[in-house]
Amino acid sequence: MEETVTQVSNQLTQRWNDLPKKQKIQIGVGVASLLIAIVVMVFMFSRPQTSVLYRNLDLTAAAEVVDALDSYGIAYNLLDGGTTIELQNSDDLSRTKIMLASEQVPNGNYTFADSIDNSMTTTESEKSAKEAYYELVRLEETLGAMSGINSATVSLNIPEAKNSFLASDLVSTASVMLDVRNTLSNEQIVAVARYMANSVNNLDMSNITIVDTNGNLLYNGETDNEFVATGQQQLKLAAEADIKSKIYSLLSPIYDEITISSNLILEFDQYQETREEYYSPIEGSSAGLIYQQHTTAAESSSLSDDGDTVGVDANIDEVPGYVTGETTSFESSTETADTYYHTNRVVSSASNSTGTIDYAASSVAVYVFRNVIYDESVLKDTLPDGMSWTEYKIANANPVAIDVDQATLDAVRTGSGINNVVVYGYEKPVFRDEPVYEINLSDYIPFILLLALGIIVVLVLFRFRKQEEVVEVEEELATETVLETIAEEVMEPTTEEEEEELEDIELREMLETKRRIEKFVDEKPEAVASLLRNWLEEDWED
Repeated sequence: MEETVTQVSNQLTQRWNDLPKKQKIQIGVGVASLLIAIVVMVFMFSRPQTSVLYRNLDLTAAAEVVDALDSYGIAYNLLDGGTTIELQNSDDLSRTKIMLASEQVPNGNYTFADSIDNSMTTTESEKSAKEAYYELVRLEETLGAMSGINSATVSLNIPEAKNSFLASDLVSTASVMLDVRNTLSNEQIVAVARYMANSVNNLDMSNITIVDTNGNLLYNGETDNEFVATGQQQLKLAAEADIKSKIYSLLSPIYDEITISSNLILEFDQYQETREEYYSPIEGSSAGLIYQQHTTAAESSSLSDDGDTVGVDANIDEVPGYVTGETTSFESSTETADTYYHTNRVVSSASNSTGTIDYAASSVAVYVFRNVIYDESVLKDTLPDGMSWTEYKIANANPVAIDVDQATLDAVRTGSGINNVVVYGYEKPVFRDEPVYEINLSDYIPFILLLALGIIVVLVLFRFRKQEEVVEVEEELATETVLETIAEEVMEPTTEEEEEELEDIELREMLETKRRIEKFVDEKPEAVASLLRNWLEEDWED
């Protein structure tokens, strides 16, 4: 084994020495370039990749992020005067963003530049997800800046448009949770819904749901909330929204989709009544407490007789005569008493409130839907013979009525306070198409580069690999044949470059001849041994 290794080494060395200087330089440059490329590739793929976490942060937000990163022990670099934060290991990017999101640090600051900052390995689905996340952050920041709203959490469901011709038929949905400082008016709630509908593609106001952090339903997408009402209409809308919110809170944990239609009768007739009541403070008595009393007494007497007319002056004229009876006399006395009593007095005033719900005359209708998932990847092997997935969807597209238990109906009646309630239930089919596998060439670029590098390495090694020579040893070789072989090996023409170098140097020619003879001896020792035997035999015979 050792002799074989030595022989191969000598052959490679000899082969290298036989190459001209120019070719040696080319081979050296090629091997050096290949080694450098391999080292660079290993270094690039083995070293941790840095990744930018945030750009263009204000210093306050940057300080919040740095404090959070220090507390979690995540290595980072500060660039651009502290406004750009770069993670030293890109593998920490996703974990860091989740951690910062849970800490709500910083508030927003996900910019459009972040959404378009893509690398060579970023897939189309990842790009779409980043753009959707930027849209989400932008909506939350805008809603949070509105008057009366502390913050907003937005959830968007935007279907992926696999076909540009069908993109306009896709329907988006949105859910918004608002942390409000005070009660929002109906106009403000409608404004939030309209802003959402105008900001998201294929989003209609009927597919928007708005709730607050207390679980109150502020907007459920119905068209009657789209206009601005005042007075009695506003009161009715507020009452219906309250009833719907209560019913929705009851049924949402059970059913996937809920539609509520309420017909509330509100009383707007006004009346006012004032009443005064008096009663004795003494129990069992109809009289009150005496607080003042006055008594007046008078007496009089009279004696009738003839005489002058009563007066100051004397009667001058003739005194008329009257026929009178006998002289009489009388006496009279009078007594008057004024008594004042204290009594209890009650004055009451009553009036009805406008907009009171007449629960007995009001009614509510509720439609509840429970989604039934039909997955193409699961059902495609169970479809009837000859039926395609499209035909199966058409055949099962209609909702199927289901029974609603009495407990659900009683819960709606008790929660809303309205006895005239009907609830209808349906199973709604939801079809999930099997995702079409799409080959993204950008995902295979690193593998293509590695394959190309491997092919280059194989070609280089194959080119400079010396094929093993198989020497067939003959039993007997004639002396003349061996001499002719040696002569052919000696007289083998050299390369043009060697002929130019040895043109005027005879010593170099002799050395070259000797070297070729030695080479023949090393490469074909069996032939040399046979030649020597022939010579010895010829000399012995002589």
